[in-house]
Amino acid sequence: MKRAGEPMHVDVTEMTEADLPRVMRLRARAWAIAYAGLVPAAYLDAMDPAADARARAGRFRESRGQVTDLLAFGTDGALLGWASYGLPRPEGGPAGELFTLYAAPERVGTRVGRLLVEEAHARLAGPVALWVLEGNHRARRFYERFGYRAEGTARPDDFGPWGGPVLRELRYVRD
Repeated sequence: MKRAGEPMHVDVTEMTEADLPRVMRLRARAWAIAYAGLVPAAYLDAMDPAADARARAGRFRESRGQVTDLLAFGTDGALLGWASYGLPRPEGGPAGELFTLYAAPERVGTRVGRLLVEEAHARLAGPVALWVLEGNHRARRFYERFGYRAEGTARPDDFGPWGGPVLRELRYVRD
């Protein structure tokens, strides 16, 4: 059964550098909702999508061939979600890593995230790792439904300069 607000059709395409401003706006909106109460409000309030897009342009160009960014669009052209995956960071995992997954806040629960994860999995061969904030229980449950499991490795994510604690990210792996 179709949920209210669920897109009838979603197109998944690879991101281009020209998409960065839209994607960074989506990221800031998603962070404001997903990380409220976890990440310091001062950090969330200071997010600047335009500055982030400018700062990420060089990294985007340099990472081609190592990182792939996928975007989900509705039939009306609205950006519904973003995922990125690729070669793992040194502590990332054995074969590939899912780096980011964000759905537009109004599209959470409408299969956009699932479609992006499934597309990334279809393109990656072998085990996949990802990192998730320890306190982000909603995201952890979402990834566990795909067969990801916390494998015991944690790393700090320091928001101290923004008036917050050092948070922990947990590494999840899917075979």
